[in-house]
Amino acid sequence: MSKETITYTENNFDPLNKAIDQSIKEQRSRTIWRYAKVTALILVSIGILAVLLAWAYNIYKKPNPELVRKIEEVDKRFDQSQRIDNDEQKIVEGEIIKYNSTTQRFLTSYADGMSITTRVTYNKTKDLLEGNSPKKVTCYLQKGVINFEFDEPLSSQQEALNMMKISLKEANSYKKYCKYNTR
Repeated sequence: MSKETITYTENNFDPLNKAIDQSIKEQRSRTIWRYAKVTALILVSIGILAVLLAWAYNIYKKPNPELVRKIEEVDKRFDQSQRIDNDEQKIVEGEIIKYNSTTQRFLTSYADGMSITTRVTYNKTKDLLEGNSPKKVTCYLQKGVINFEFDEPLSSQQEALNMMKISLKEANSYKKYCKYNTR
């Protein structure tokens, strides 16, 4: 057997290892720097969001003068309508007398020297102000101080027609000026 000697060469890889370690440190520092930038952007975004939320809250809490004025106006009208429809009362000879009031609205038109008036009656003033349906709508013809009610029976109105010197047919021709649809 022959004796062979094994030979080997020893290489020094320290510089290469240092270069690899240096490269790894640089990559870590770049990664950490990127994370730092992202974290800073997130913190700045949260700060801007906090400022905007505070501003929105301030706007929300601050009373709008226009809105406050409108609310006060509506409250004032509501109080007025509450006071308008209170029943009036009076003591007469020791007895309490209550007065119920109705509100009337008159729509008048003129034709041939006659005045044709539509009388719209509401239960309360509040109904008129709120645009509710009227309790009753009637119409009458007037010449001077003489009235002819279209909705009353003819027997009670014949004298008025005679004093106005018109016939029932002529009186009914003026009925087209009445406004029964008041809504």
